[in-house]
Amino acid sequence: AGRRAATMSGVLPTDKCKEEFLKLKDKRAYKFVTFKIDPEKGVVDVCDCVEKTAEFDFQTLLDKLPADEPRYFVLDWSATTADDRHIDKIFFVSWVPDTCKAKTKMLYASSKQALRNALDGVQLDHQATDYDEVTPEEFNERSGV
Repeated sequence: AGRRAATMSGVLPTDKCKEEFLKLKDKRAYKFVTFKIDPEKGVVDVCDCVEKTAEFDFQTLLDKLPADEPRYFVLDWSATTADDRHIDKIFFVSWVPDTCKAKTKMLYASSKQALRNALDGVQLDHQATDYDEVTPEEFNERSGV
């Protein structure tokens, strides 16, 4: 493995982050993958991988986002436009609830870019601090639907 770029926080994504993302991007195996920082190890690691199914229940995603703890996630979003075109977009989302401590918010903010850079193929970025900002309507709107 080559040298990894340093981050402001020094927190780097594990190889597993990239491996699981590629399964989502290339094989469309997952609907979404969540990541969290392990402060003890100083890495961003994979938290959950949720397989793609014919009927995706959006609540499944919300259930993986703690109300008081940050996560990053990538989401394979599919939608149909008003003129019946099918679109697929891969989102990178930073979930940092307002209830988090300032130190935690800063750690996630300063570590985000290293993970984002490792996930080659993400098309859209989104930041959310509240469940109101993680809705199907929000992803449709940002996808241009």
